[in-house]
Amino acid sequence: QHRVAGEILRVRLGAGRANAADLAERLATHPRISRVRYPGWGAIVSVEVAGDGDGAAEAEAMTAGTRIWSPSTSLGGVESQLERRRRQPGEPDAVPDNLVRLSVGVEDVDDLWADLQQALDRI
Repeated sequence: QHRVAGEILRVRLGAGRANAADLAERLATHPRISRVRYPGWGAIVSVEVAGDGDGAAEAEAMTAGTRIWSPSTSLGGVESQLERRRRQPGEPDAVPDNLVRLSVGVEDVDDLWADLQQALDRI
């Protein structure tokens, strides 16, 4: 049983990491993204959504406009999840209002990109 759990974790981390790297590159070219934060490893990508003022409304529209990505504050599952950080009480002022954190899962990367792209394009 431990081997199965280890294999699932290995697959999840490998697929999530590969998808995250791909999406970070694609997001960096989208005109609605002003900044991509990705250290080059792991499955978490953070983006700052460009917009009027602090960009909070645009970041909120992005997170609400996805179909595959699930809004969530608990990240790290096999499914792709996202959240706008400043919605959470007690989040420090150092966190930009327009920051969206993406926990990239194991779904097809082209499907994930298409979903993010359509949400961003509708802003």
